[in-house]
Amino acid sequence: MVFRKSLDSGCVPRDWRSANVTPLFKKGSRHEASNYRPVSLTSQICKVVGSVFRDKIVYHLDKYEIIRNSQHGFRKSYSCTSNLLVFLEKVTADIDAKHNVDTIYLNFAKAFDKVPHKRLITKLKAHGIDGSVCKWIESWLSDRWQRACLDGIHSSWRKVWSAVPQGSVLGPVLFLIFINDIDSRLSSNVLKFVDDTKVFSVIDSYVDGCGLQADLRNIEKSAEMWQMEFNVDRCKVVHYGKDNIGLK
Repeated sequence: MVFRKSLDSGCVPRDWRSANVTPLFKKGSRHEASNYRPVSLTSQICKVVGSVFRDKIVYHLDKYEIIRNSQHGFRKSYSCTSNLLVFLEKVTADIDAKHNVDTIYLNFAKAFDKVPHKRLITKLKAHGIDGSVCKWIESWLSDRWQRACLDGIHSSWRKVWSAVPQGSVLGPVLFLIFINDIDSRLSSNVLKFVDDTKVFSVIDSYVDGCGLQADLRNIEKSAEMWQMEFNVDRCKVVHYGKDNIGLK
């Protein structure tokens, strides 16, 4: 009854929109704050509701094949392994055919934390997710509050102006929708694992290099339009082959 009332009214209780943020160590020095991933510990009751919405949204996305096949993260029958196998198969075939391949590895800076809510809602509607479900998600994202928690010590509560909560049930699928069309206007090959993106293409001439460069500019423009930012330090270029001309 509580869940039904929340959905019908499009109202999400304040407790469901509050989160304790705890740091999860990734790698490197434990003395560097940037080496920790902030994970939101949210209401367990809200996660039950979120899991119902997630299953329905995923069913809708799969039924109409809305999520591009370039995305291998948080999807059934897709994984990091499938991403790597597709990449290996394509690049190996090109190298065997005496081509050169350039691969650009892209990474968004604090991807989940930078998702603007209003733009996300626009993306949801464009993907056919509207009505009471969209209204509920908009309420769930609005007026969120969080505080940092470490070793039993809590900071003061602060308002959240953007982001899909890491550690939530709905967060991953919402993020996939948000970046789904980043490769919609590209001629190069693209593979994504959540926000980690590979753009690669055969580069046998200067014209080929210009084409790949143009795709990078299109991705940059798309990121700026949707208020996302690349982590330049983690963006790399890898050349496969013997006669790569490189990018200017």
